[in-house]
Amino acid sequence: MSATPPAAVIIRHTCADFDRWKAAFDADEPNRKAAGMLGHHINRGADNPNDLSVYIAASDLAKAQAFANSPQLKETMQKAGIVSAPVVTWMTPVSEQIVWDRQVPGVLITHTVADFAKWQVGYAQAEGVRKAGGIIGHAVNRAVDNPNLVIVYHQAESQDALKAFTSHPELKAAMLAAGVTSAPTFTFVTGGWAKMY
Repeated sequence: MSATPPAAVIIRHTCADFDRWKAAFDADEPNRKAAGMLGHHINRGADNPNDLSVYIAASDLAKAQAFANSPQLKETMQKAGIVSAPVVTWMTPVSEQIVWDRQVPGVLITHTVADFAKWQVGYAQAEGVRKAGGIIGHAVNRAVDNPNLVIVYHQAESQDALKAFTSHPELKAAMLAAGVTSAPTFTFVTGGWAKMY
């Protein structure tokens, strides 16, 4: 994306069949555009490719939330073959420098922090740790409902590189120094199928 959008959402759910889901998702694009959505980036679970974490950028939080709660979207999701209740995280994007033009392994890291401004400084200072760990793309978001809940997205050329990075002692030390207050949750994915509207 050329600029950080005003709002975004990650919707996590499981589909019965990715191709069926993707066809329904693509057909619903005009409705997303009408609701002020700016683009999407789809992540499929590394262990189960039918586990989806769909990032959607939005121009207006209230408008996007109204669309997300609409009966029309519920019907679309049913037609798409969603087999689990969606877990929805509304976010304020902070920074984004990800690879959009191809499918790349990624990891979603979610944790809470004591002070977001302090954490941001620590995150910037850990750039060398990310580069040494093979991170080629990253994004930072804050949850709307809890601004100290941080959702970070990292990309690398392989799942092995991501797993080595997330278990590296230097990363743990950097997170501690930045004021991370909860055990991080790691969701390993393959990201891609992206489009800007």
